[in-house]
Formats: sequence, C-alpha cells, structure tokens
Amino acid sequence: MRRNLLVVVVIAGVVLLSIAVADACGDKSLRIGRGIRFQRSSHPTAVLIYLPSNATRAAQLQSMLKRVGHKADSAQDAGRLSEALTSGQYDLVFAEFAEAAKLARQIETSRSKPVLVPVISSGTKAEVTAARTQYRYVVKNPHNADNYLDAIDEAMRSRVHLLAKKS
Repeated sequence: MRRNLLVVVVIAGVVLLSIAVADACGDKSLRIGRGIRFQRSSHPTAVLIYLPSNATRAAQLQSMLKRVGHKADSAQDAGRLSEALTSGQYDLVFAEFAEAAKLARQIETSRSKPVLVPVISSGTKAEVTAARTQYRYVVKNPHNADNYLDAIDEAMRSRVHLLAKKS
C-alpha cells in the first residue's frame, strides 16, 4: 500500500514539474526593462511609411503601429507619397535614410508639415551621429519595433512643446 502511494506521489511530482517547465517558453523575449510593448498608445499619431525598397518591412511596421493605436499608411513609390502628403494629414513620416534628403523639401511644403524620421538599415556610428544632428530623430535598428515607437514618442513630445510655444 505504501509502495503504491509512493509511486503515485512520484508520478504526480514529475507531472507537476513538467508543467512548470512548459510555462517557461518565451521568457527569452521578456528581459528586465525590455518587455514587449503592446499597450495602446495614449497619443495616437498619424504616420506615413515610405520604405520603397522593403515592402514587407513597411507592411509589418504598418500592422504593428495599427495594433498599438496609431493611424498608419504606407506609400510604395514617390507618386503615392506625394499624393498622400498633399491629401492626408500626417504627424510623422518614416523614410529610408537614402531618400530623406530628397523628401525633406517635399515634406516641408506639405500642408501638415510632418516630422521626418529617417530609417537607417546599416550604417556606421559616424553616419548615425550625422543623421541625428541633421534630422534629430532617427531609427537606427529597423528590426526592433521599440525603436519606431520611441521615435514616435520623442518626436510627438517635442512637437507638442513647439505647438504650445507658438500659441
């Protein structure tokens, strides 16, 4: 009788321990201070995405921004970009760094005057520093969604302060 009870307790212990191990899946992505940000944005932003050389990244970014509460549109070519800038009201434009210099003038003349945030896929530290001094907000690791969200938060925070000073 005691032997059967001991066997049942050991089997129950092994089953309970295996359940605890199964719950640990995915812990690698939840490091301290680096949690995944899925909360809704408290200040929804209208974002235009212009990444013509990487349509899949643009689609993924658009989907992620919509999930967290931003209004996101994308343009795949220069014609659609100019059409979107003239007809739409945007707060921020994500564009490839190589295209940023060409787009700066077009964005300045647009009705909504959005903030231009260049996306640097691969660049040296000096190039990133130069881009930050020229454009102020830069996404330097386009594979990390937090970098886009941080750029939106910083740009909108400073834009609100500028609009408050003007009025």
